Amino acid sequence: MFRYACDRFPALVPVGAAGLDDLAFLDHERARRWYGRPVERSHWFSSTGTSGYPKPIAWTAEEDAWYVGEKQELFAPWLDGCGRAFISLAIGHNASTARQVMENLGLETDDAGLSALEDQCAAILAVAPEVLYCSPSILANLIAALERLGQRPTSVRRIITNGEVLYPSARARAQRFFGIGQADLMDTYGSTEIGTIAHSCGSCGRFHLLGGLYPEAAPAAVASSEAQVGGALDAVVLAVSSVKRTSFPVIRFVTYDVVRGLRRSLCGGAQRFTFNQILGRCDDVLNYGELFSTYDLGDLIGSRLPGTRWLVFNPDNDLTIVIEGTEPDGFREELRRRFPLHSRMSDLGLLDPPRLQFVGDFDAFAARAGLPTPRRGKAASGVRRLAPQPWWFEEPAR
Repeated sequence: MFRYACDRFPALVPVGAAGLDDLAFLDHERARRWYGRPVERSHWFSSTGTSGYPKPIAWTAEEDAWYVGEKQELFAPWLDGCGRAFISLAIGHNASTARQVMENLGLETDDAGLSALEDQCAAILAVAPEVLYCSPSILANLIAALERLGQRPTSVRRIITNGEVLYPSARARAQRFFGIGQADLMDTYGSTEIGTIAHSCGSCGRFHLLGGLYPEAAPAAVASSEAQVGGALDAVVLAVSSVKRTSFPVIRFVTYDVVRGLRRSLCGGAQRFTFNQILGRCDDVLNYGELFSTYDLGDLIGSRLPGTRWLVFNPDNDLTIVIEGTEPDGFREELRRRFPLHSRMSDLGLLDPPRLQFVGDFDAFAARAGLPTPRRGKAASGVRRLAPQPWWFEEPAR
């Protein structure tokens, strides 16, 4: 890995460095200059990445080839005997290649793209796919819509998820609804910068990292998991190095994702890097990182309500924004314009729209929620994974 860094990204290797441990972790600030760099014969995808605002990341044709190839290698034995697939991933690098992956494996494939939720339900009932390939949020909304219709497709034998965190409750609900077992749902985890990082294993129940990747725990001085998991001893912020990427330096790259139980373990007769669970992010990117981030949200709130305090709650990929003061005229319309793709997907029923709540006494609200009062200014004091309780918003009688 160190030799690869020296050959491919010498700017990251200081004079006198003798090994990977001598290289700095690629955190918020160090990664910033590598986004948007011109790369010959490449195409671009957008990601909030590790520094907040959406920015372009290059992928070359050669990189796309191994990205697609390793997915095919991963899915092929698991999908053996399946003939039809339905894809609903909306946008992003994974969405742009999913059809190719499925068709290369010989599956008849229906890619829903950005179509309305009711149309996707109708397509699933008509096509009777054996494989669903969806983001966790879209999968949850598809299940809810099919339940409202009183329909449960019996053709589905395998589910692949990719996108936000697939929380245990969402996994259990999908397995119950479609009548499948734990080994029949594969959760894949990745990023636009790195590609596919890991997948859930039906045999051991842990996540297996893909070949060519070396994971580490980012030190607390770089990123802390404390706010995300309350200081659980086996939780770490994941950093990854890769010998596969050539147009972007995945060298001790800090993902800002918090995982539990990172270690080498034995499964299927082979030693590999694994972890137990993805807990979420320790920064302020949330709910489809490519579509919605608190960095942009802070800009909007600061422009309309300077100095206002605010909090974001994002349990199970739901989104509630709590803002101090009185709602300005036209604020909701501005919010929609600031996040056009998120708004479009909400209009189509694929994502739930954010819930917006203004409170007069913000200190009292924070106290009722048992949260420290956030500082004034643009930045939110972290994204809370709690579900807001109705009584937190109740003003005391005067």
